[in-house]
Amino acid sequence: MVCGARKNMNKEEKLQLIADRKQAAESRRNKDDKKWKRALAKMDDEKKKQYQGVGNTSEHGRRRGATRRSLLKQEGRKPDTVSVECTIHLAKILKKRTFHKRAPVAVKKIKKIVSKLMKTKDNRIDASLNTYLWHRGVKGVPGRVRVLIQRKVAENAEGSSKRKRFYTVISNVPVASFKGLTTKYSAE
Repeated sequence: MVCGARKNMNKEEKLQLIADRKQAAESRRNKDDKKWKRALAKMDDEKKKQYQGVGNTSEHGRRRGATRRSLLKQEGRKPDTVSVECTIHLAKILKKRTFHKRAPVAVKKIKKIVSKLMKTKDNRIDASLNTYLWHRGVKGVPGRVRVLIQRKVAENAEGSSKRKRFYTVISNVPVASFKGLTTKYSAE
């Protein structure tokens, strides 16, 4: 049906369209519930616990399936000082970027990636990383960079709020080859 055709319908046709949509949704839901009942019947009790509440088979209503997130153990609040060592693929970020903007854009993009990862607004590039990014000039930025990202708690000045302020220090980790390196998390 075309969107413009809906305006020319009378009230009964509109009500019929809404009823048809509700019926289609209900039939999809019932089909999904049957599928889950069949799947749950084949599972052993240990696995059924992971999929508790799937379909419309429990008192809690509908849920689709056990997600990876739901299977993770809840550990409460994360520690304040955290460090992550990871590789950032700069070539992918700087593709088709104007030559005289490559190094400055690389610095900005690294800060943006880190702010998303660490959830901090104050992200500081270490001198070692800045030197590594600029050592071949403005347009010769390396394709990849291995960085150590450390989130720290800033000391509060007198009279400022009691809320903790975090900042992140991003420094270069010199490596011979980027092959086979993984991301390493550690709480300090």
